[in-house]
Amino acid sequence: MVNLLSAIPEDAAGIWNLVIQYGIYAVIIVVSIVALILLRKYTRLPRHSEFRKKLAALGDEIKAIDPAEKRMDFLKSVTRAIYNADNLAYVAAMLAEKERYADLSRISTLIEEARGELSPYKYGKKEAEEDDGIKAAEEKIQSAIDVLDKVIERDGSINAKIK
Repeated sequence: MVNLLSAIPEDAAGIWNLVIQYGIYAVIIVVSIVALILLRKYTRLPRHSEFRKKLAALGDEIKAIDPAEKRMDFLKSVTRAIYNADNLAYVAAMLAEKERYADLSRISTLIEEARGELSPYKYGKKEAEEDDGIKAAEEKIQSAIDVLDKVIERDGSINAKIK
């Protein structure tokens, strides 16, 4: 059996080197744990209620698109809505894959369809005055919210059965 106390140096300089060395190890461990916590926080998929809030915000953002705005402001608001729709479609697809639930996949499809309705405005294929695509995108997002509400309702009934 090895005597651990014999591995500790006798002189003060050796003891300080050992303390510094273990201090550095402790700092590395703490920084690694904090990095893992932050990584998990920012890569975690949202809960259904959080996702509903984001989806409702996208719906409000699409409703706020004003065809009467200046051309550049109109394009900025359409581009921002398209970007947010892309992100939410990805999140919905990841949730559907994780939970293996078809309604979440349907939500992803509806968001992508809404994005498809907005794309012609970004690329100049439709003029701002032709707001039928914007209204169709609003309807698709509202349909996605309705489907998500049913999913949240299903979650509530499952949780009630478990308790």
